[in-house]
Amino acid sequence: MHFIYQALSALAASFLFSSATAATAYCRVGQAWPDSSDCHNFYECASGGAPVLKTCGPGTAYCPTTGV
Repeated sequence: MHFIYQALSALAASFLFSSATAATAYCRVGQAWPDSSDCHNFYECASGGAPVLKTCGPGTAYCPTTGV
């Protein structure tokens, strides 16, 4: 029974580690892409390689064709 507890604990820890790793995305500086849940937001890659959420100007939406 102790072995099963250890195995489940190890499995849970590896799942948490892989989830945390997947949440940290890296990108090319200047790259931009739309926010999949709100067309008035988009992500732009910062100098450190991490995505930054930005908001479009009033009355506008992100256009994937132009990247603006």
